[in-house]
Amino acid sequence: MDVPHYDSENWTWVKGAFCTVDRPYPAIVDFLHHRIGSTHVAHHICSRIPHYNARKATEAIREAFPTYYRYDPTPIYFAAERVARKCVVGKQEGTRWWYSVSA
Repeated sequence: MDVPHYDSENWTWVKGAFCTVDRPYPAIVDFLHHRIGSTHVAHHICSRIPHYNARKATEAIREAFPTYYRYDPTPIYFAAERVARKCVVGKQEGTRWWYSVSA
């Protein structure tokens, strides 16, 4: 999944919050970490949302902002390995840098 990164002149809190990604975690990890990985976007939009309401908040965000909400179905272990091995700076488009996974 390509995720934009902004320089200090163009970054805003809202842009940063919507540049986070929700992804599936193993059930026990998700439970023990209060679903922080599967509700990560909601946490960055408002860290005061209690973990027991994070799923509702995530659904509301997904419905209200379908263009900006990011979800990657890749399990965390595979995603972390992919980023560690293949993540490279892609290209600059206007005020954004796109970090992409190389082939």
